[in-house]
Amino acid sequence: MVDRKEFAELLYGTIINSTNSKENAFEKLSKIRGWLLANTPKRLFRFRRCNEYSIEALKEDQIWGTSIWEFNDPYECVPCYNFETLWGKITQSLESQKFFQLINVLKEGGILPEIKRAYPSIDIEQMIKNIPDVIDEKDVKEKLDILKKYLSIFIGTSFEEMVHRFYIGIQAEEAQKQIACFSEQNNSTLMWGHYADSHKGFWLEYDFQSILKECTQNCIDIRCCNNFMLNYSLAPIIYTKERFDATAYFSTVMQALLYEKNQIPMDLYYEDILIVSKCMLTKSIDWEYENEWRLFTPNFNDEYKPYRKIASLRPVALYMGAKITKENESVLYEVCKNKGIKCFKMLQDFHGKEFIVRAEPYEKIIDVVNSNFHDK
Repeated sequence: MVDRKEFAELLYGTIINSTNSKENAFEKLSKIRGWLLANTPKRLFRFRRCNEYSIEALKEDQIWGTSIWEFNDPYECVPCYNFETLWGKITQSLESQKFFQLINVLKEGGILPEIKRAYPSIDIEQMIKNIPDVIDEKDVKEKLDILKKYLSIFIGTSFEEMVHRFYIGIQAEEAQKQIACFSEQNNSTLMWGHYADSHKGFWLEYDFQSILKECTQNCIDIRCCNNFMLNYSLAPIIYTKERFDATAYFSTVMQALLYEKNQIPMDLYYEDILIVSKCMLTKSIDWEYENEWRLFTPNFNDEYKPYRKIASLRPVALYMGAKITKENESVLYEVCKNKGIKCFKMLQDFHGKEFIVRAEPYEKIIDVVNSNFHDK
């Protein structure tokens, strides 16, 4: 099993904002990409029900993904926010001492590159020239206090709309992607019951190590990459006791509404561009037994579709459930024979104390059945 705590520290600790340089963003994303290339398991499994869609996808070497809106859990991938933290940052930034520190830096010619990237539509040089030589500190403090009061009133009257935009915005962004779920294990009786139609379905084993590579697309702006610069965006789920804190996104929502209602022509500042990926990879610790990995796509900016083909990859093995019907068993075995896929059937392991099932080569089972038949 991979060290998910290590991945959590790496992913959550990687902050790429809209003022980072492309070189800096590339360096940060490269660390995540390197970890995934080094730690993706050799074997990942996917549960399937036996139906015409899953069998046809098997025949065509297709992996289909689904939108989060089709998930069983309606709260999956839904983050939280901490408004107290956000308001604390706002009030701190409006302290007069902070204001004068910034003015002094600007007057001394210290225009940081990130300021230019944050406000590309503003003539910062002209703005600095307009700064008076003498500034009345008392007057500045009074104006900052007025601004704080205005923001407090604005937030009070617009808070409900902000919350609505926060959740709708996050989920709409997530819903533009398609997700396929995998596990590091295939011997969990609970998962066979939940995801493979009570053992009447099957599991597919994939080798992503053989195809996972660095992305070769020459993106115009690497800061917009939510896929860790890989040809397939595949990463482990992080199991926690708390939802992912997306207060940084709430900040952007508040900016957007403020600029919109006051007709302010300024570019939005994004504090954490990886927020959507972090939300999609965070799950309640109640599901920790699944040892899940997720394959997700870039955004599909067209009409909503609940399911899409997202990858072409032939499985290396297929595992039939213990209660699979004879008809489906025969169909799946024929597909495996024709495509050179190893075929197994799951049996209860009575030799140990644990509640697990074991995989037995299907050909071996056929030989035993045929042998017993001929003996009779």
